[in-house]
Amino acid sequence: MSELDIFLFVPKPIDAVCIRPGQGTTIQTAIGTIQRIAAVRAYSNYNNSGDWMGKLSTTYVVAIATRSADSLLMQYIQNDLNSRFLIQCASCKNSSIGTHLIRERLFPTLKLLREHANQLLHHLDDPAQKGIVGVNVEGVYSYCYHLFQENNDALFGTIPNPDGKFTHTKCNKCRSA
Repeated sequence: MSELDIFLFVPKPIDAVCIRPGQGTTIQTAIGTIQRIAAVRAYSNYNNSGDWMGKLSTTYVVAIATRSADSLLMQYIQNDLNSRFLIQCASCKNSSIGTHLIRERLFPTLKLLREHANQLLHHLDDPAQKGIVGVNVEGVYSYCYHLFQENNDALFGTIPNPDGKFTHTKCNKCRSA
């Protein structure tokens, strides 16, 4: 098996849109539209990227844009949850409804797939790294597909039911006050 075999796959097509009709004459725009456009454009051009370096560069764009859209979605959900909990302290907010907890509890598959993007980005951003052994290129494309295709409704504000998945956890400072 060659090191370049990690590029031998075809990403599943993403046909989810980032703008759709709203009520009446309005339109709805998805969270992270700019990031989605960048990610899906690169995603769609993967097979036309030429050699392995072009495919790796394209994958880098997919990873960073998808991760950015994912972060925006988690921040959106965090703000929505905070309107229910009304948490003022940043430490309490992070330990109660932090974006990492939201991703873990509402989108467990997304959390697992995000690790592929993180691994690739950290690997490529580290000048000490040589080669691409251990990088899961296909996992980055699965992450992008999962966010933009399988969780398209969440990007339009339809949040999975958070009831019973989050509790207000106070930090040490607030607990002692």
